[in-house]
Amino acid sequence: MSFETQILLEAKPRAERGKNAARRLRRDGLIPVTVYGGGDSTTGAVATRELATILRSHGRNTIFTLTVGGNSGPVKIADLQFDPIKGRILHADLMRISLTEKTEFEVPVHVVGEADGVRHSGGILDLPTHALKIRCLPGDLPASIDIDVTALGIGDRLRVSDLKVDREKIEVLTDSEVIIATVVAPRVEEEAAPVAATEGPAEPEVIKKGKAEEGDE
Repeated sequence: MSFETQILLEAKPRAERGKNAARRLRRDGLIPVTVYGGGDSTTGAVATRELATILRSHGRNTIFTLTVGGNSGPVKIADLQFDPIKGRILHADLMRISLTEKTEFEVPVHVVGEADGVRHSGGILDLPTHALKIRCLPGDLPASIDIDVTALGIGDRLRVSDLKVDREKIEVLTDSEVIIATVVAPRVEEEAAPVAATEGPAEPEVIKKGKAEEGDE
């Protein structure tokens, strides 16, 4: 993924702080943002629709040009806060990026192929890890990291150490022993053991025995 010079986002200066000020911004269609890295941090507000379009069309790792306080430069989205009920963006942290220095990113995992254990043995592909932390130059940032699961049989596992990436350009920071994908055996429901039928309740038998003893007397 290269630096998207055609993606421009302008942040308006923001002097007011606090929840009430943030609510007023959101009512006006703006999102409060904090910009940091490469110098002093600054605050501003960007158009909700424009930031949402960047996320939807280009993804969270997109590096774009931000203008704030008369200064322009490349940034990436570092963190987002969402409304837990409505799902809308409440706040964004943007990090300044140097195009000549390696930076840490979180990149999603993309599955390639169908696992042998799924196709021929009815297994289930389990993906406990959905994203990986990497370090690279912005110009070498991939949109995702492909993992080929074709050869995985029942019980097989694919770890970070098994990834095929250009290690000279991309440094994988996630622990090498972390499991990315595994194929588990299909679940088999156990049949309940049949309950043995009884000829009759035990109590009547006791009563019969008592009557027999009375007859003997």
